Amino acid sequence: MRSPYKKIIPFLSILGIFIFLLGCAGEKDQREAFNGKEYKKLMQRMKEKQRAAAQEDDALKKKTDMTAEEYERLGDAYLRQGQREMAFLQYDRALRQDPNRPGTRYKQGRLFLEKGMAEEAEREFQEILKWNPQYALAYEGMGWLLFRRNEMEEAERSLLKAIQLDPHLWQAHHLLGVVYDRQRHFDLAILYYRRALALKPDRGMIHNNLGISFFLSRQYEKAVDSFREALRTEDPKSQVYNNLAMTLCKLGRYREALEVFEKGGNEAEAYNNLGYIYLLEGKNKEAIDAFEKALDLSPGFYVRAYENLNRAKAASPDSPTPE
Repeated sequence: MRSPYKKIIPFLSILGIFIFLLGCAGEKDQREAFNGKEYKKLMQRMKEKQRAAAQEDDALKKKTDMTAEEYERLGDAYLRQGQREMAFLQYDRALRQDPNRPGTRYKQGRLFLEKGMAEEAEREFQEILKWNPQYALAYEGMGWLLFRRNEMEEAERSLLKAIQLDPHLWQAHHLLGVVYDRQRHFDLAILYYRRALALKPDRGMIHNNLGISFFLSRQYEKAVDSFREALRTEDPKSQVYNNLAMTLCKLGRYREALEVFEKGGNEAEAYNNLGYIYLLEGKNKEAIDAFEKALDLSPGFYVRAYENLNRAKAASPDSPTPE
């Protein structure tokens, strides 16, 4: 049997395996923040005028003699509220008062990285390592940077160094798992996802990614357990439902898979997805039935359901060629 990885990955527009990554500036994914162009404009205004942005916190207005530590704490508070631009302003103020604050510089570097400003992020991480070559988080930051550049071997080395210096960096363990998945070293990916879960057992994204490693290494029962755990530990995501449903199909549990697909979307989408799985497995009659059911449920269903139906009919020797 051909690898499921080769079968599924080309069809991510309809179904696929979804690996979740963590956002750069905190524990939650923060990739929805304003774009890099706007961010650079904001930074330029800061550098030119060294003044606050138009919106300033009331507490900051009342207190103009804040210490570097207080600025960093205020930045952390803004970050927890999702106000990344204001957080950056406070970190910048802290570093102007005391440039030798590796934790503050690391947070600023992660914000740079989040906005796709790789050169600025690398400069911050390298500056930290000049002063403190044993600062584990700087190696973790470099691991993120190298991963985003698709330099997997270098990312692996940097993340392993981070973990060597601080074994409790759960994000470094998790990202190493993703790196090893990309390299198709599934046994190592599973090892590091499990280590990340030992530190953060309630992170659904890690359970999901562990399930993906099990799926790609054809350990389908274990993959089912991991995807179910992902759905228990965080708000359910449609991608996790799809991952679980595809795994159930691999186990021949198609009716159960249909119910799970529906939880990730709606009934028409569920039949379309199930039909596509049947089509991939060469079960053309079952695929036709599923696609027709999808169209019956939603005649205005997106065009791909009809295209999938025609593809299934064309592949079936018992069906007439579609007009």
